[in-house]
Amino acid sequence: MRTPLIIAVSLGLLAPAAAPAFAQARPVLYEYGGKQFNSLASCQRAKRRAKARGTVAGAVIAGAGAALLGGNVGETALVAGAGALAGREIGRRTVKQC
Repeated sequence: MRTPLIIAVSLGLLAPAAAPAFAQARPVLYEYGGKQFNSLASCQRAKRRAKARGTVAGAVIAGAGAALLGGNVGETALVAGAGALAGREIGRRTVKQC
């Protein structure tokens, strides 16, 4: 009866000393856009994808807006290019840590 009590007390006293060793074993997590990634490569891939999506979205939205407002082909293309640049910068500058 006494042996289980001694084992329980000794494990209870050793647990706080072993906790920092277990805490250091966690993998480094990278965060981008509110999502966590296990590797730097996957985080950077998500960042490139966000830039590409921002570029396409900016070009489409600005081009459609210029076309609906009655712009000719040249004006629409110019506005779509400016929208693509703006969308790329917005996609690139989201909250990131990788």
